[in-house]
Amino acid sequence: MLIVVLAAAVAVGAWYVIGSRATSSGPPTAADLAKTRYDLPQMTTNLAGGSVIQLSISLQASSDQAKGELELRKVEIQDAVNDILHSWKREDLDQPQGQEKLKGDIMKRVNELLHNGRVTQVYFPSIIVQ
Repeated sequence: MLIVVLAAAVAVGAWYVIGSRATSSGPPTAADLAKTRYDLPQMTTNLAGGSVIQLSISLQASSDQAKGELELRKVEIQDAVNDILHSWKREDLDQPQGQEKLKGDIMKRVNELLHNGRVTQVYFPSIIVQ
């Protein structure tokens, strides 16, 4: 009896694994990602220490609903990004992982604002520090 139950459990598990692989669509396509990407307007602000930064930020949302919330919270997000940037120095961004850390700080802060979904990636299409 135990062998029959065990065999049935293995068969169901194998069917689930094989079936989920067959129906999996793989990673999202570029077109799918573009549908949930939200671009903030270009920003120019001061860094700590007197340098100026000008950058474009693109936020990858986890869903259409999250993208909609990003649009509604645009002003709050811009304010949060300004707060973050004002605490950074040019030297911080010159470090090997500086921009990646800044992206992480922005993602964390924006996700704290969201109620419907989250930001999964932050991109800097352009960034100039003077």
